[in-house]
Amino acid sequence: MGKIIYGTAYAGKLRFSLLEGTDIVEVARKQHGLSYLPTVVLGRLLVGAGLVCPWLSEKETITFVLSGDGPAGTVSAQSNSRYTVRGYITNKNFELERNELGKFDVRSAVGSGSLTVVRDVGLRNPLISKVPIVSGEIAEDIAYYYTVSEQIPSAFALGVLMNKEGVVKAGGVAIQVLDKSIDEKALAHVENSLKGFSVTSALGNYTLEELAERLLGTWDLIIETAEVKFHCGCSKEKARDALTVLSEDDLLGLIAEGRAEVTCKWCSSVYVFEKDELVQLLKEEF
Repeated sequence: MGKIIYGTAYAGKLRFSLLEGTDIVEVARKQHGLSYLPTVVLGRLLVGAGLVCPWLSEKETITFVLSGDGPAGTVSAQSNSRYTVRGYITNKNFELERNELGKFDVRSAVGSGSLTVVRDVGLRNPLISKVPIVSGEIAEDIAYYYTVSEQIPSAFALGVLMNKEGVVKAGGVAIQVLDKSIDEKALAHVENSLKGFSVTSALGNYTLEELAERLLGTWDLIIETAEVKFHCGCSKEKARDALTVLSEDDLLGLIAEGRAEVTCKWCSSVYVFEKDELVQLLKEEF
């Protein structure tokens, strides 16, 4: 689980969210069997999705899908108002040369393309928005979506630090301006605080509460706390439902093979169906 704090500052004119997500990203790494760079790429998007949990309406689910031409392929993260996140990356094992700063080259891994955001608020049709990938570093891309598509000036900072054993530190910060009459000096402080800001370094030196005060330049914060966890709602029953869309010939083919496996893309859990289960499914469907 990861600790998240969120709230408002400057008389409600600004809202913020800070997440310590080391455990979340480490769980995702182990679930999917990711190498270093895919962990960093997916980890950033997972943290970004987790940061907006407090801002979702009841029963709302939001999905971020990065579709770039880089080696990462499709990268997706989903979160909801119950403070759970899940996600996947198409290419689980690849590495690139470090960038000019000696860091993981997330920009090249993602490449050019689009960020699609799907908001399911329980209506008949979900709300779908698409914006170009403006950075590839992910934080700037999520911020661009909120600023352009939802008309909420936003700033995100995301980071994942790794070593040979796994994820050392991961987390993020999200700040949004809700009222443009906010004091210009306060806004300038926030902007300056985020210049050159390293999430992983800061998380090693400050608590989330201390970090919020430093970034926002005020101690007058209304803060709430919650826990975010990596959780996928998949099950063998849902995997069985996926098999019901197969044709009779396809099911007969699986029966001939003696078993079938269904893998959840969101968490890489594998559900095995033995021959007798497939025969029973065939009888029920046909």
